[in-house]
Amino acid sequence: MNNIKSKLLGVFLIGSLFISVSCHDDLLNQLSTTEMPGVEFWETEEDATTALMGAYAHVRGLFHKDYFFDGHGEYVRIYESGGILSNSLTNITRGGAAYYGGCYFPDPMWNFGRTFDNYFKYCYGGIHRVNYVIDNVERMLPNVTAESKKNLEAIIGEARLLRGMIYFRLISMWGDVPYIEHIVQDNSEVVGLSRMPIAEIKDKIMGDFTYAFRKLPEKSEIPGRPAKPAALAFRGKLQLYWASWNKNGWPELTTFTPDAEEARTSFAAAADDFYHVINDYGLNLFRNGDPGSWGKMGDAEILPNYYYLFIPSTGNSNDGGEMIFYFTHGGVGSGQGDPYVRDFGGRSQENSQCCLTPSFRLANRYQSTITGDFLPELEGVNPSEPDARTRENSAINPASYADRDYPYESDDVMGL
Repeated sequence: MNNIKSKLLGVFLIGSLFISVSCHDDLLNQLSTTEMPGVEFWETEEDATTALMGAYAHVRGLFHKDYFFDGHGEYVRIYESGGILSNSLTNITRGGAAYYGGCYFPDPMWNFGRTFDNYFKYCYGGIHRVNYVIDNVERMLPNVTAESKKNLEAIIGEARLLRGMIYFRLISMWGDVPYIEHIVQDNSEVVGLSRMPIAEIKDKIMGDFTYAFRKLPEKSEIPGRPAKPAALAFRGKLQLYWASWNKNGWPELTTFTPDAEEARTSFAAAADDFYHVINDYGLNLFRNGDPGSWGKMGDAEILPNYYYLFIPSTGNSNDGGEMIFYFTHGGVGSGQGDPYVRDFGGRSQENSQCCLTPSFRLANRYQSTITGDFLPELEGVNPSEPDARTRENSAINPASYADRDYPYESDDVMGL
């Protein structure tokens, strides 16, 4: 990070969202006619929900192109900004302010995930928004009925889930980072803020996910609003990451010391959380995990058919709860959509550009459906070579993909 202080100072401005004014018979001191006075807001559940929706609007932009993070791995090819990965100025995201200008090129020559200062800044903007909701709704609790308190605590649970998600992303990318859990009223509160050790932040994230799990309903009736399974799944995912970091180490983070016993404990805790997500809430995979089959791709055997998952008429309405947590987007012309067709579609779909396509190396992770062993690794070849489609183990030869277990990674509960 080039300058953490400058990025934080760019986020937190003096004052709050709503302006509080007094009413006097003074022409220079009148109630605003365009903004809600602070003393008149934070009175009802509707007020709290309105503020929460404002936080969602910001936080959604921090996660709406998460699939681009696969660019750090070896299994995805990303095409963006007019070129392919071999060009230095490509692999730059353009969708959403939080991601704009972020480079995902997985190569030391280009410093891996360089130019992410913007993303760092917008993460703290999201934290500021959710802290604003949490602090103000907590002040409402002593003055409401028992039923209203339950509903308001669920709103706090949603906000704390969002805060935990953001800090989870921050520590995954930067390790030790500054931690802020209250409304920042003045830049002086953050100008001297130092990084908090990752272990302490992990505990705070766990606290946010656990609170959300306790306070959220078992099932949400509103699209895009989380319930208990979402909080439990994120808690399990955090514990899985924590276990992996302790097992495998984190050489780049000099303040982190791996602990084998901590890894074993966290692996067990993650497995327990995932077990309850899978078994306690009646969640089911789309079409009960059987997508159907479709024709032949080249000379390969019959393939699974995921077509119905993505069309409006028979698409996944999430009645069975397969999608544990998701952000909603507006329709065509709303300015709130996401260019999935452009990113994932082939050249024949509208204006698609195949911005993300699986690398053939992904198939190397699929085990044989006959022996259970890993099959010989595929070989990347130039499609123009005469024997490209017939050469043994060629990535272009459809026969090379025979007997590979395609569901090997498809039913992973951690794909949130």
